Amino acid sequence: MSTAQDGRDGRGAAGGSPSRRRVLGAGAGVAAGLVAGGAAQPAAAASGGWRTVPHRGLRPDDPDGRGPLANPRRGFRYEMSYNAVDLTSPWDNEADHSPDVTKTLETLEREYGPGANLTQLYFYLWDFATREIPRSALDNIESVLRGLRAKGYAAVLRFAYDDGVRAGQKYTVQDIQRHIGQLAPIVARNSDVVAVWQAGFLGAWGEWHGSYYQHENYPDAVTAIMTSLVAALPPGMHTQVRYAEKRDMITNRAILDRVGFHNDYITLGEGLWDYYVPDNPGWPRYLEVGPTHAMDGEMPWDKGQSADPYAWSTVIPGLAAARRLQTLRWDSLSIVHNATVTVPGWKAAALTEDQVRDALLPVSDGYFRDRDGRAVSRTQFEYLRDHLGYRIEVRRARTSVRSGRLEVEVDLVNRGFAAPKEPRPVRLVLLDDAGRVVTETDSGADWRGWQPQGRSETDDDHTGPATYTVRGSLPLGRGATRLGLALPDPRFPGRGRAVRCANASVRWVNGVNVLASL
Repeated sequence: MSTAQDGRDGRGAAGGSPSRRRVLGAGAGVAAGLVAGGAAQPAAAASGGWRTVPHRGLRPDDPDGRGPLANPRRGFRYEMSYNAVDLTSPWDNEADHSPDVTKTLETLEREYGPGANLTQLYFYLWDFATREIPRSALDNIESVLRGLRAKGYAAVLRFAYDDGVRAGQKYTVQDIQRHIGQLAPIVARNSDVVAVWQAGFLGAWGEWHGSYYQHENYPDAVTAIMTSLVAALPPGMHTQVRYAEKRDMITNRAILDRVGFHNDYITLGEGLWDYYVPDNPGWPRYLEVGPTHAMDGEMPWDKGQSADPYAWSTVIPGLAAARRLQTLRWDSLSIVHNATVTVPGWKAAALTEDQVRDALLPVSDGYFRDRDGRAVSRTQFEYLRDHLGYRIEVRRARTSVRSGRLEVEVDLVNRGFAAPKEPRPVRLVLLDDAGRVVTETDSGADWRGWQPQGRSETDDDHTGPATYTVRGSLPLGRGATRLGLALPDPRFPGRGRAVRCANASVRWVNGVNVLASL
């Protein structure tokens, strides 16, 4: 028997609502303990038959406190583009491109710096726009996805015909549907490395403007394409369109729970093509969809990267960008775009705890404090990197032995910009000294209900995120020495990436967040 919070039905933690209390500051209530695995293990306290182990968030002087905490389907991303026919680049001067995925990713890491575990992945189908995709090209696509897996990356996946260089192709709705049918098995087999399958296909770069037959402007065509795409999505995966008005064209309302947004021109309302602004007619839709649907985007290229007239070479303010992305519950953002202007500006701009609090943005436990409680400045780049999407922090674990079983309660908060968007089991496990699972139980919790604090550009409650409680009961198996929380990939638990909590006092053992010793 186990019970758990389910934030999607409004009930919060089993047996009560999630609390809206302000969490204590860094290190409050945490006693110094033994050091194991590079992290201080807090001392446990007993009360009313329950043993409580408190936990704290990552601080800058913790071993993992300055680097990126790589977690699946969130954070910064790179960008890669391939012609499906032969894995060449659609552009002749693509210096960071190689048919070898490992080489391409290593080049991107060197050029744009570490901190991403996602990449936008374009496949151009220009050669097959009006006929079947041959087996050789399908094999090419799958080989790239295997390469991402080998490097620990996932894809924001998009297929397109028109690359803005070659003449636009005359594909029909039926051509697109045929290709979706061919691609669906590949995406299903590799869904552990596909974060989202964007709508794509229509227009230049798959951005839904300028296609030969203007299918993107006709509700019947839009509905037919999107219905086929959603039907092809693996369980739990979302798709995305660029504009609110395109999503509103879909007359098959039953599929809208799988359709989020991507903004391909983030400038905070400057310029002509950023429609994700409060005075745009689509703003209410972006606010409505963001909390529960996958959200991705990129800034425009800057003039050091592109001679195109839409290039943007003014630094986009990092704190204002954080407010906009947090308001719209953003999951992932390109650091390849505007990489010679805005991204260096973010890396050079100091950010303090007071600035973040004044901006009504989340402050992770200990994020701006060292172990002695002294204030530490961060950069705008670090803050965005660490808070895009979800950021799960354990606050405390409580255990009690009753009739040969371990009763468990785990309190946690989400300090990120967004709730998780994909389903994932929330399991309580017991490990032995070697890190092997002795016994486990699925708590039944739906982590998609772990909402972060209120949206900074709205009149939401800004007092801080709710605390959610995961509960479970486990038999005390032979050799069990440690209690853990596991958030594995539901489709491929053996090869998919698990979620790591943002705590220095929580050890990471074989994909399990170790919360307490028994």
